[in-house]
Amino acid sequence: MASLVLGHRGYPMKYPENTIASFLAAVLYGADGVELDVWLSSDGVPVVIHDRSTGRVAGVDVDVKKTSVGELKKLHLGLGQTIPSLEEVFRALPYDTLVAIEIKDVDAVEPVYELVKKYNLFDRVFIISFIEEALKRMRSLDPKIKLGLNIDSLEKAQRAIELARELNLYSINPPIQGIEVVGVNVFKNYLKTVKSIGCRVMLWTVNDPKVLADLTELYDVVITDNVETLVKTIRSIE
Repeated sequence: MASLVLGHRGYPMKYPENTIASFLAAVLYGADGVELDVWLSSDGVPVVIHDRSTGRVAGVDVDVKKTSVGELKKLHLGLGQTIPSLEEVFRALPYDTLVAIEIKDVDAVEPVYELVKKYNLFDRVFIISFIEEALKRMRSLDPKIKLGLNIDSLEKAQRAIELARELNLYSINPPIQGIEVVGVNVFKNYLKTVKSIGCRVMLWTVNDPKVLADLTELYDVVITDNVETLVKTIRSIE
């Protein structure tokens, strides 16, 4: 299978992250899909934003979980963009776009699942998270939905191998910065282990294509801010 390229929060080098314009730009410039982040608003709507606070992206500090989607919509993210709901993103994207949904908020699990079911996106969606409980809840709702565990520590990297069997993980998602922590050979061996147990490797966040040179055939999905460059690199390799 050819490696896939997902725009990290869309194409944030061109448009504000996690906005409709950013997602559409990623697809326009050749990404197979997008990665996005979801919290639940105070009125129970899955909204697409990375942080629980809006301060970094909107310049005004609002707690997403304590604010209605209508109030969140009043915030300006630049270039005419606002915080989208997950449903708005589903409606805006071309029908064949892949979507990696990072669950930031365990409370969002069931509402996200209901939206995936409503739009019948099971063949296009990956549910990913750093939060084990979020993945466990999602698996309890559906035995087949594609789940991926994001890695942010050596302990979690080891735990992922156990969880892969327990939760039937589709992917294990290590940060490319892991190379700097453990060295390229240890990193490569870990990717080989992941592949050997039947999981895909989803690397994040890969902005310099040179780092992929040593990892040939050891990854399946690359998440990037640098969509155009990574698309060209991946396509030229394959």
